[in-house]
Amino acid sequence: MRKKQKINRKNLYIALSFVVFSTIILLFNDFGLIQLFQLQQKKNELTNESEKLLNQQITLRDEIDRLQTDDEYIAKLAREKFMMVIPGEKIYRVKNEKIITIN
Repeated sequence: MRKKQKINRKNLYIALSFVVFSTIILLFNDFGLIQLFQLQQKKNELTNESEKLLNQQITLRDEIDRLQTDDEYIAKLAREKFMMVIPGEKIYRVKNEKIITIN
């Protein structure tokens, strides 16, 4: 009976060692679960970045289209960015005064 217990314990240690070793390999090798999760996270980040860049591209194409076709938009930009005026138009500058309150 003692011999049978030694064999069973030996088989148990071998099986346990195999399970631990397999788990370590499954988690930590180059094709393991940790690497899989990191790659999944990287994929999600790149997908979000790609969507953001596509939205930016659409916005820029709309801006280009407006600059090529919309005269009112061009006039608005000329007034705001380059301080241009239509002949005969008067400009009034408003001075912003900061009010400091002491509590």
